[in-house]
Amino acid sequence: MKKRIASFELLRIIAMLMVVMLHYISHTGSLAMPDMPMTPARAAGGLLEALCIPAVNVYVLISGYFSVDGAAGTDNFNGQDMRYLRRIGRLAAQVMFYSVGVPLVLRLAGVPVQGNTIWSAAVYVLPFSMEHYWFATAFLVTIAFSPLFLYGAARLPQKYLRNVIAVLLLIFSLIKSVSPVQLVTDRYGYSYGWFLCLYLIGAYIRLYGVRCLDTPVKAALCYFASSAGTFALHYLLHMLSERTGRMAYYASVPLHYNALLCLTGAVGLVCWFSKVQIPEGKAADWIRAVSGCTFGIYLLHEHIDIRERWTVWTQMLTGSVRQDDPAGFVIRAVVSAVLVFAVAAAVDYLRQLLSGVVRRLIMKREI
Repeated sequence: MKKRIASFELLRIIAMLMVVMLHYISHTGSLAMPDMPMTPARAAGGLLEALCIPAVNVYVLISGYFSVDGAAGTDNFNGQDMRYLRRIGRLAAQVMFYSVGVPLVLRLAGVPVQGNTIWSAAVYVLPFSMEHYWFATAFLVTIAFSPLFLYGAARLPQKYLRNVIAVLLLIFSLIKSVSPVQLVTDRYGYSYGWFLCLYLIGAYIRLYGVRCLDTPVKAALCYFASSAGTFALHYLLHMLSERTGRMAYYASVPLHYNALLCLTGAVGLVCWFSKVQIPEGKAADWIRAVSGCTFGIYLLHEHIDIRERWTVWTQMLTGSVRQDDPAGFVIRAVVSAVLVFAVAAAVDYLRQLLSGVVRRLIMKREI
């Protein structure tokens, strides 16, 4: 089996740490939204948010980046359908493990759960249809469509593919990035439509690269410049909204997943780590092992019975957020994100061991 590229697996780890950080900022009220005044801690939260907001796009870009390899140059589809079904099956099984397993464990521990009626319990047993995890739902639909558009992407002329991506960006990103009013069709990047666009961009980067980001320095500058632009727009527009009562919606636009600067920041990160070389050895193997737990980290800390609680639990250890203490907020956010990442990674590692035991028992029974 071909080993996964360690540099991209390191990027997955960093991106999941960013995702946990984003949720910490949100759940602790440390981001200045239209109804929240700007404070020193919320200014720091806005800066962290700007640095971390490309993380979700990064995950989808990486998937498109590597998935196109299976489509490029392939005309013999023998066995491809089973790999496709196995990928969807693994994704669904992992989501179901956490969606159903977490409330069972919490019940046994005497912790109240939300699924006390038929309607609320449906979130556990129908996690995709009920959008228990919006990312998992959007990603599953994207994977379901992926053979069609990746096969086409690998065979379209470069100019044609570039034009397709340009049209999709116009629809999903460019118009909303400059529109001061909320668009009816806009979902802020929380949809499979945006993910399909990201998947194609990831495939394009893999096939043709990005000429203006062909060195690590240029790609890193793209990421940091995009993050700086995101923070500047968010901060200035929010202050304008506080003083005039206008542009309240537009102040949040730079922090949407399908905002243009959020996309360029994610592309910069992917191109940057595509140039990073990590030597094979124990460090690379450790990175791959930890990276294999990242999706489980998301599924555990964003479970409906966990997502509003874990920041309360971490603040018992780190102390509560103070709006007049930006340095303390940053330290607490980083410590909390690392702590949640480590605990959830350990849980998912145990899940993988359990899955391996079950798989071996099934194979033994079949034999």
